[in-house]
Amino acid sequence: MNLISRFFSKPFKKDEPEDVLRVSRVVGPLIDQLANSIFTTYSAELLAGPITYIVPAVWGATKEGELTAMQKEMNGKIAPVVDETIDSFGIRGMTGSQKFALGYLIRGLIISKIIYMIEVVRNQTARRDG
Repeated sequence: MNLISRFFSKPFKKDEPEDVLRVSRVVGPLIDQLANSIFTTYSAELLAGPITYIVPAVWGATKEGELTAMQKEMNGKIAPVVDETIDSFGIRGMTGSQKFALGYLIRGLIISKIIYMIEVVRNQTARRDG
């Protein structure tokens, strides 16, 4: 059983107050860990390429051509976490539009975190070399 499933399998008792941070306590670290893992594993390629290289990898698709083997590999690690995160919200009867919108927000967060890491390292390198 994965981490999120274990965390959310315990139902609230009616007399217990709802823990409003329950989802974010799991989702936040999960996305942070994913972004750190992707950046650490692929840092050389991410730093050498254009800043937009990560976008097709997170989405699993590109407007032009096909994903590189590395982007496909990254997406193989990212897609399950996006799906798991969406499922963790426990929203039953979600429409396709709602699920896409939630995935859009999650993917945007992942992209932002990875791009931030890339830019921090690039700026530190430029200062050191400059």
